[in-house]
Amino acid sequence: MKNDANPGRNPALKNGTMELPSRETVQAHLQPEPPLPEPLFYDINQSAAALNMSTKTIRRLLARGKLTCCKVLRKILIPREQIENFLKATCDKPNFNC
Repeated sequence: MKNDANPGRNPALKNGTMELPSRETVQAHLQPEPPLPEPLFYDINQSAAALNMSTKTIRRLLARGKLTCCKVLRKILIPREQIENFLKATCDKPNFNC
């Protein structure tokens, strides 16, 4: 019969006590992860989320030539610069009728 109450048989226990992680290990886990770099390209869904628009609107902008894209392995990608340029072209002029 197996006795799990015996601390000598449990490999997680040493001398009957639980081994705690070192201070350095705890500090390393508390460090914030470095931020991810901004992507160079966005797909349709990411572009829509970045511009707070629907995917249908993004496709309309592509069809009208307001945004340009490239196809990579049958996937439509929009360069980040295109999105930034679109915003600059539409948002730099103040419009007080909003």
